[in-house]
Amino acid sequence: MSYSLMWKQPINFQKTFWVLFHRQVDPIIPQYINCNGHLISHCNKMKYLGTILDSKLSFTAHLSYIESKMRKNMGIFKHLSVKRVLSETVSYRVFNAYIRPYYQSLLNVYPILSNSKQKQLEASNRQMFRIIHHWFDATNDEISNLPKYKSVDKLTQTHFTKLIPTIITTNPSVLCDFLQYKMYLLYIYEYYNNPLLLEEKRTIVSKGRTSNRILNLFEIDKSSLFDYVLCY
Repeated sequence: MSYSLMWKQPINFQKTFWVLFHRQVDPIIPQYINCNGHLISHCNKMKYLGTILDSKLSFTAHLSYIESKMRKNMGIFKHLSVKRVLSETVSYRVFNAYIRPYYQSLLNVYPILSNSKQKQLEASNRQMFRIIHHWFDATNDEISNLPKYKSVDKLTQTHFTKLIPTIITTNPSVLCDFLQYKMYLLYIYEYYNNPLLLEEKRTIVSKGRTSNRILNLFEIDKSSLFDYVLCY
């Protein structure tokens, strides 16, 4: 509220909702939040800058929304391709203009999608190249070895190679948060495993075993969302 008053951006309470991002099975969520006498309703998902954010950040709703948009264009594209109306050169231009932008819109969240969702997108991408080349019985390996084929994974790597320097320049606090998180894990590991700090630990925690939540932080191979995105 103080932000809206400072920058003279009044809140439209009729279009304002709130969402709780969580991983709990059955969280306790109030139905309303009171803001200066206005009741703000709770919702399970919201659209922000073209991206649908659900309460568990699974991006399932957003992926379904993008796929529904892609299917409409793919149906028209396939019809034109079967009728041999488009040459290969024109097909690539149509693909880059009307279908590939939908893939581009998913690259920011692609690293944190589940493996099944990533494979689903890759299968859809390969299908597009089968349509472009009128090669509907081609195997996955044959499509992947086409000279102009670019997997969604490769597009994502190229995207973040260009994006990360921009983030570091314009918003270095993101990198600071990432490094602080890594240092925090090192500190926790040393605190619980270094025998020289054992006495200090006992003065704070006199008894009881280390919780599983803390032990899970010691897993070296466990990656965070920061790792998936910034180290993709």
